[in-house]
Amino acid sequence: MLTTALVIGGVVAGLWLYGLGSGGGFYYRLARAPLAPASDAPYYRESLLHVGLARLLGFSGSIVAFRGFVLAFFWAALAVVTAAAQRRLRPGAALLVWSVMLSHPIAMIVHSWTCHPDAPLVLLTALLLLVRGPRVVGLLAALAAWTNLAMAAVVAATCALLWLGFREVGARGRCLALLLGLAVGATSCKLTLWLAGVRLARDRFAAAAGQDPGVLLHYWTDPGWPVVYSLHFAHLLWLPALVATLHRHHRGAAGALVAAQLLALAATSLAEDTTRVFACLAWGPLLYGLLRALQALARPGVRDEWRLRPLVGVAVAVSLVGPKFFAWKGQLHGLDGAHAYLRGLLP
Repeated sequence: MLTTALVIGGVVAGLWLYGLGSGGGFYYRLARAPLAPASDAPYYRESLLHVGLARLLGFSGSIVAFRGFVLAFFWAALAVVTAAAQRRLRPGAALLVWSVMLSHPIAMIVHSWTCHPDAPLVLLTALLLLVRGPRVVGLLAALAAWTNLAMAAVVAATCALLWLGFREVGARGRCLALLLGLAVGATSCKLTLWLAGVRLARDRFAAAAGQDPGVLLHYWTDPGWPVVYSLHFAHLLWLPALVATLHRHHRGAAGALVAAQLLALAATSLAEDTTRVFACLAWGPLLYGLLRALQALARPGVRDEWRLRPLVGVAVAVSLVGPKFFAWKGQLHGLDGAHAYLRGLLP
Protein backbone atom coordinates (compact mmCIF):
# COMPACT_ATOMS: atom_id res chain seq x y z
CA MET A 1 0.00 0.00 0.00
CA LEU A 2 2.79 2.42 0.88
CA THR A 3 4.59 1.74 -2.41
CA THR A 4 1.38 2.40 -4.33
CA ALA A 5 0.80 5.64 -2.45
CA LEU A 6 4.37 6.81 -3.09
CA VAL A 7 4.15 6.00 -6.80
CA ILE A 8 0.81 7.84 -7.15
CA GLY A 9 2.32 10.75 -5.24
CA GLY A 10 5.33 10.62 -7.55
CA VAL A 11 3.13 10.75 -10.65
CA VAL A 12 1.28 13.82 -9.40
CA ALA A 13 4.41 15.53 -8.06
CA GLY A 14 6.37 14.84 -11.24
CA LEU A 15 3.75 16.42 -13.49
CA TRP A 16 3.41 19.37 -11.12
CA LEU A 17 7.16 19.92 -10.89
CA TYR A 18 8.16 19.30 -14.51
CA GLY A 19 5.05 19.56 -16.67
CA LEU A 20 4.87 17.60 -19.92
CA GLY A 21 7.17 18.35 -22.83
CA SER A 22 5.64 19.02 -26.24
CA GLY A 23 8.59 17.88 -28.35
CA GLY A 24 9.63 14.53 -29.80
CA GLY A 25 6.81 14.43 -32.34
CA PHE A 26 9.01 12.53 -34.78
CA TYR A 27 8.88 9.51 -32.45
CA TYR A 28 5.09 9.71 -32.46
CA ARG A 29 5.05 9.76 -36.24
CA LEU A 30 7.40 6.78 -36.18
CA ALA A 31 5.04 4.92 -33.84
CA ARG A 32 2.34 5.11 -36.50
CA ALA A 33 4.57 3.13 -38.90
CA PRO A 34 7.69 1.84 -37.06
CA LEU A 35 8.96 -0.27 -39.98
CA ALA A 36 8.07 1.92 -42.94
CA PRO A 37 10.83 1.50 -45.57
CA ALA A 38 13.21 4.43 -45.95
CA SER A 39 16.63 5.22 -47.36
CA ASP A 40 19.06 7.50 -45.51
CA ALA A 41 16.84 7.19 -42.45
CA PRO A 42 17.81 9.12 -39.27
CA TYR A 43 19.54 7.28 -36.44
CA TYR A 44 16.50 7.41 -34.17
CA ARG A 45 14.82 4.81 -36.39
CA GLU A 46 16.86 2.27 -34.37
CA SER A 47 14.75 3.00 -31.27
CA LEU A 48 12.12 0.41 -32.05
CA LEU A 49 11.01 -0.79 -28.62
CA HIS A 50 8.77 2.00 -27.37
CA VAL A 51 7.35 2.93 -30.78
CA GLY A 52 6.70 -0.70 -31.64
CA LEU A 53 4.98 -1.38 -28.33
CA ALA A 54 2.89 1.76 -28.68
CA ARG A 55 1.76 0.61 -32.12
CA LEU A 56 0.94 -2.91 -30.92
CA LEU A 57 -0.89 -1.77 -27.78
CA GLY A 58 -2.93 0.97 -29.43
CA PHE A 59 -1.16 4.07 -28.08
CA SER A 60 -0.21 5.47 -31.48
CA GLY A 61 -3.58 6.99 -32.32
CA SER A 62 -3.05 10.15 -30.28
CA ILE A 63 0.16 11.97 -29.44
CA VAL A 64 -1.12 12.65 -25.92
CA ALA A 65 -1.77 8.93 -25.39
CA PHE A 66 1.68 8.19 -26.78
CA ARG A 67 3.31 10.66 -24.38
CA GLY A 68 1.47 9.12 -21.43
CA PHE A 69 2.43 5.61 -22.55
CA VAL A 70 6.13 6.47 -22.76
CA LEU A 71 6.14 8.38 -19.47
CA ALA A 72 4.50 5.39 -17.77
CA PHE A 73 7.80 3.54 -18.10
CA PHE A 74 9.31 6.05 -15.68
CA TRP A 75 6.44 5.57 -13.26
CA ALA A 76 7.06 1.82 -13.44
CA ALA A 77 10.76 2.43 -12.73
CA LEU A 78 9.80 4.58 -9.74
CA ALA A 79 7.64 1.70 -8.47
CA VAL A 80 10.49 -0.80 -8.92
CA VAL A 81 13.04 1.36 -7.11
CA THR A 82 10.61 2.29 -4.33
CA ALA A 83 9.64 -1.33 -3.72
CA ALA A 84 13.30 -2.39 -3.64
CA ALA A 85 14.14 0.39 -1.17
CA GLN A 86 11.25 -0.59 1.10
CA ARG A 87 12.37 -4.22 1.12
CA ARG A 88 15.95 -3.33 2.03
CA LEU A 89 15.70 -0.21 4.17
CA ARG A 90 13.80 1.35 7.01
CA PRO A 91 10.90 3.63 6.04
CA GLY A 92 12.84 6.88 6.44
CA ALA A 93 15.75 5.72 4.31
CA ALA A 94 13.40 4.25 1.69
CA LEU A 95 11.59 7.59 1.49
CA LEU A 96 14.96 9.25 0.92
CA VAL A 97 15.66 6.99 -2.08
CA TRP A 98 12.19 7.74 -3.50
CA SER A 99 12.82 11.48 -3.05
CA VAL A 100 16.17 11.30 -4.85
CA MET A 101 14.68 9.57 -7.88
CA LEU A 102 11.84 12.08 -8.07
CA SER A 103 14.12 15.12 -7.69
CA HIS A 104 17.07 13.93 -9.80
CA PRO A 105 17.44 15.48 -13.28
CA ILE A 106 16.39 12.16 -14.81
CA ALA A 107 12.82 12.84 -13.62
CA MET A 108 12.88 16.25 -15.29
CA ILE A 109 14.27 14.77 -18.50
CA VAL A 110 11.64 12.06 -18.96
CA HIS A 111 8.89 14.63 -18.40
CA SER A 112 10.33 17.36 -20.61
CA TRP A 113 11.73 15.10 -23.37
CA THR A 114 8.55 13.08 -23.80
CA CYS A 115 8.25 10.66 -26.72
CA HIS A 116 12.00 9.91 -26.51
CA PRO A 117 13.07 6.39 -25.43
CA ASP A 118 14.60 7.66 -22.18
CA ALA A 119 11.84 6.47 -19.82
CA PRO A 120 11.95 2.88 -21.14
CA LEU A 121 15.73 2.92 -20.72
CA VAL A 122 15.30 4.14 -17.12
CA LEU A 123 13.03 1.18 -16.35
CA LEU A 124 15.41 -1.30 -17.98
CA THR A 125 18.36 0.20 -16.07
CA ALA A 126 16.54 -0.14 -12.75
CA LEU A 127 15.63 -3.75 -13.47
CA LEU A 128 19.14 -4.63 -14.64
CA LEU A 129 20.65 -3.29 -11.43
CA LEU A 130 18.18 -5.09 -9.18
CA VAL A 131 17.46 -8.49 -10.78
CA ARG A 132 19.75 -11.47 -10.26
CA GLY A 133 18.81 -14.15 -12.81
CA PRO A 134 21.17 -14.31 -15.83
CA ARG A 135 18.31 -15.18 -18.22
CA VAL A 136 16.33 -12.14 -17.15
CA VAL A 137 19.47 -10.00 -17.39
CA GLY A 138 20.04 -11.20 -20.96
CA LEU A 139 16.46 -10.42 -21.95
CA LEU A 140 16.61 -6.95 -20.40
CA ALA A 141 19.90 -6.21 -22.19
CA ALA A 142 18.37 -7.23 -25.52
CA LEU A 143 15.38 -4.95 -24.91
CA ALA A 144 17.73 -2.12 -23.98
CA ALA A 145 19.50 -2.54 -27.32
CA TRP A 146 16.13 -2.08 -29.04
CA THR A 147 15.61 1.10 -27.03
CA ASN A 148 18.85 3.01 -27.58
CA LEU A 149 21.85 0.86 -28.49
CA ALA A 150 24.53 3.44 -27.75
CA MET A 151 23.16 4.26 -24.31
CA ALA A 152 22.44 0.58 -23.65
CA ALA A 153 26.12 -0.23 -24.18
CA VAL A 154 27.14 2.33 -21.55
CA VAL A 155 24.42 1.16 -19.15
CA ALA A 156 25.61 -2.44 -19.57
CA ALA A 157 29.20 -1.44 -18.82
CA THR A 158 28.20 0.45 -15.67
CA CYS A 159 26.03 -2.42 -14.45
CA ALA A 160 28.92 -4.83 -14.87
CA LEU A 161 31.24 -2.45 -13.02
CA LEU A 162 28.86 -2.24 -10.07
CA TRP A 163 28.16 -5.98 -9.87
CA LEU A 164 31.87 -6.74 -9.84
CA GLY A 165 32.67 -3.83 -7.54
CA PHE A 166 30.15 -5.02 -4.95
CA ARG A 167 31.37 -8.61 -5.45
CA GLU A 168 27.80 -9.79 -5.88
CA VAL A 169 27.05 -13.49 -6.11
CA GLY A 170 26.85 -14.63 -9.72
CA ALA A 171 28.25 -11.33 -11.04
CA ARG A 172 30.38 -12.97 -13.73
CA GLY A 173 27.47 -15.02 -15.02
CA ARG A 174 25.32 -11.92 -15.19
CA CYS A 175 28.06 -10.03 -17.02
CA LEU A 176 28.23 -12.77 -19.64
CA ALA A 177 24.44 -12.80 -20.00
CA LEU A 178 24.51 -9.01 -20.30
CA LEU A 179 27.04 -9.15 -23.12
CA LEU A 180 25.17 -11.89 -24.98
CA GLY A 181 21.82 -10.17 -24.54
CA LEU A 182 23.19 -6.88 -25.80
CA ALA A 183 24.71 -8.60 -28.86
CA VAL A 184 21.50 -10.47 -29.64
CA GLY A 185 19.43 -7.32 -29.20
CA ALA A 186 21.70 -5.21 -31.41
CA THR A 187 21.85 -7.87 -34.14
CA SER A 188 18.10 -8.57 -34.14
CA CYS A 189 17.24 -4.85 -34.17
CA LYS A 190 19.51 -4.08 -37.10
CA LEU A 191 18.34 -7.20 -38.94
CA THR A 192 14.70 -6.20 -38.45
CA LEU A 193 15.39 -2.77 -39.91
CA TRP A 194 17.27 -4.28 -42.85
CA LEU A 195 14.49 -6.76 -43.62
CA ALA A 196 11.93 -3.92 -43.44
CA GLY A 197 13.92 -1.88 -45.96
CA VAL A 198 15.05 0.79 -43.49
CA ARG A 199 18.54 2.02 -44.42
CA LEU A 200 20.10 4.31 -41.85
CA ALA A 201 22.26 7.19 -43.02
CA ARG A 202 24.33 6.57 -39.86
CA ASP A 203 23.64 5.00 -36.49
CA ARG A 204 24.11 6.59 -33.07
CA PHE A 205 27.72 5.42 -32.79
CA ALA A 206 28.58 7.09 -36.09
CA ALA A 207 26.72 10.22 -35.02
CA ALA A 208 28.67 10.33 -31.75
CA ALA A 209 31.97 9.77 -33.57
CA GLY A 210 31.24 12.78 -35.77
CA GLN A 211 30.23 14.98 -32.86
CA ASP A 212 32.46 17.78 -31.55
CA PRO A 213 33.57 16.44 -28.13
CA GLY A 214 33.91 19.95 -26.78
CA VAL A 215 30.26 20.77 -26.05
CA LEU A 216 30.49 19.74 -22.40
CA LEU A 217 34.19 20.56 -22.09
CA HIS A 218 33.55 24.17 -23.13
CA TYR A 219 31.55 24.57 -19.93
CA TRP A 220 34.70 24.10 -17.88
CA THR A 221 36.56 26.88 -19.66
CA ASP A 222 33.56 29.17 -19.32
CA PRO A 223 32.05 27.88 -16.06
CA GLY A 224 28.47 28.59 -15.19
CA TRP A 225 25.10 26.99 -14.67
CA PRO A 226 25.16 24.74 -17.77
CA VAL A 227 27.80 22.44 -16.28
CA VAL A 228 25.98 22.26 -12.95
CA TYR A 229 22.71 21.36 -14.59
CA SER A 230 24.48 18.77 -16.75
CA LEU A 231 25.94 16.81 -13.83
CA HIS A 232 23.31 15.76 -11.25
CA PHE A 233 22.61 19.41 -10.28
CA ALA A 234 22.29 19.55 -6.43
CA HIS A 235 22.83 15.80 -6.09
CA LEU A 236 26.52 16.38 -6.80
CA LEU A 237 26.62 17.64 -3.21
CA TRP A 238 26.48 14.16 -1.69
CA LEU A 239 28.42 12.19 -4.30
CA PRO A 240 31.76 12.57 -2.40
CA ALA A 241 30.08 11.41 0.84
CA LEU A 242 28.61 8.43 -1.01
CA VAL A 243 32.01 7.45 -2.42
CA ALA A 244 33.59 7.77 1.03
CA THR A 245 30.85 5.68 2.64
CA LEU A 246 31.16 2.95 0.03
CA HIS A 247 34.95 3.00 0.37
CA ARG A 248 34.55 2.23 4.06
CA HIS A 249 32.01 -0.57 3.66
CA HIS A 250 32.45 -1.79 0.05
CA ARG A 251 35.91 -0.66 -1.03
CA GLY A 252 35.77 -2.05 -4.56
CA ALA A 253 32.32 -0.56 -5.11
CA ALA A 254 33.57 2.98 -4.48
CA GLY A 255 35.98 2.72 -7.41
CA ALA A 256 33.28 1.10 -9.55
CA LEU A 257 30.88 3.97 -8.84
CA VAL A 258 33.49 6.58 -9.74
CA ALA A 259 34.32 4.67 -12.94
CA ALA A 260 30.62 4.50 -13.84
CA GLN A 261 30.24 8.25 -13.38
CA LEU A 262 33.35 8.95 -15.47
CA LEU A 263 32.09 6.65 -18.21
CA ALA A 264 28.79 8.53 -18.29
CA LEU A 265 30.72 11.81 -18.38
CA ALA A 266 32.84 10.60 -21.30
CA ALA A 267 29.74 9.62 -23.27
CA THR A 268 28.12 12.97 -22.45
CA SER A 269 31.08 14.83 -23.93
CA LEU A 270 30.00 13.46 -27.32
CA ALA A 271 26.44 14.79 -27.03
CA GLU A 272 24.73 18.14 -27.47
CA ASP A 273 21.93 17.33 -25.01
CA THR A 274 24.29 17.06 -22.04
CA THR A 275 21.77 17.05 -19.19
CA ARG A 276 19.70 14.37 -20.86
CA VAL A 277 22.55 12.02 -21.76
CA PHE A 278 24.36 12.29 -18.43
CA ALA A 279 21.14 11.87 -16.44
CA CYS A 280 20.14 8.77 -18.41
CA LEU A 281 23.54 7.14 -17.97
CA ALA A 282 24.53 8.24 -14.47
CA TRP A 283 21.33 8.14 -12.41
CA GLY A 284 21.29 4.32 -12.04
CA PRO A 285 24.78 3.84 -10.57
CA LEU A 286 24.26 6.84 -8.29
CA LEU A 287 20.95 5.58 -6.90
CA TYR A 288 22.11 1.97 -6.63
CA GLY A 289 25.21 3.13 -4.76
CA LEU A 290 23.00 5.14 -2.40
CA LEU A 291 20.75 2.13 -1.80
CA ARG A 292 23.71 -0.07 -0.89
CA ALA A 293 25.33 2.63 1.24
CA LEU A 294 22.11 3.17 3.22
CA GLN A 295 21.93 -0.59 3.77
CA ALA A 296 25.43 -0.50 5.24
CA LEU A 297 24.60 2.47 7.45
CA ALA A 298 21.52 0.65 8.81
CA ARG A 299 23.67 -2.01 10.45
CA PRO A 300 23.95 -1.78 14.28
CA GLY A 301 26.82 0.35 15.51
CA VAL A 302 27.60 1.92 12.11
CA ARG A 303 27.90 5.72 12.13
CA ASP A 304 27.16 8.03 9.25
CA GLU A 305 30.64 9.55 9.38
CA TRP A 306 30.32 11.69 6.27
CA ARG A 307 26.76 12.85 6.96
CA LEU A 308 25.47 11.13 3.82
CA ARG A 309 21.82 11.12 4.84
CA PRO A 310 21.64 14.80 5.83
CA LEU A 311 23.47 15.80 2.64
CA VAL A 312 21.03 13.81 0.54
CA GLY A 313 18.14 15.53 2.30
CA VAL A 314 19.61 18.96 1.58
CA ALA A 315 20.19 18.08 -2.08
CA VAL A 316 16.59 16.88 -2.45
CA ALA A 317 15.27 20.10 -0.94
CA VAL A 318 17.48 22.29 -3.15
CA SER A 319 16.46 20.29 -6.25
CA LEU A 320 12.76 20.62 -5.47
CA VAL A 321 12.71 24.35 -4.74
CA GLY A 322 15.52 25.47 -7.06
CA PRO A 323 15.09 26.57 -10.68
CA LYS A 324 14.82 23.70 -13.14
CA PHE A 325 16.74 23.77 -16.39
CA PHE A 326 18.36 21.35 -18.79
CA ALA A 327 21.39 22.10 -20.94
CA TRP A 328 21.13 21.56 -24.68
CA LYS A 329 23.65 22.78 -27.26
CA GLY A 330 25.40 24.85 -24.61
CA GLN A 331 22.28 26.74 -23.54
CA LEU A 332 19.94 26.35 -20.59
CA HIS A 333 16.28 25.68 -21.32
CA GLY A 334 13.51 26.01 -18.76
CA LEU A 335 10.25 24.17 -18.31
CA ASP A 336 7.79 26.97 -19.06
CA GLY A 337 6.78 25.32 -22.33
CA ALA A 338 6.28 21.93 -20.65
CA HIS A 339 4.04 23.46 -17.99
CA ALA A 340 2.07 25.42 -20.57
CA TYR A 341 1.56 22.31 -22.70
CA LEU A 342 0.29 20.34 -19.70
CA ARG A 343 -2.08 23.17 -18.69
CA GLY A 344 -3.44 23.17 -22.21
CA LEU A 345 -4.37 19.49 -21.87
CA LEU A 346 -6.24 19.95 -18.60
CA PRO A 347 -9.98 20.71 -18.64
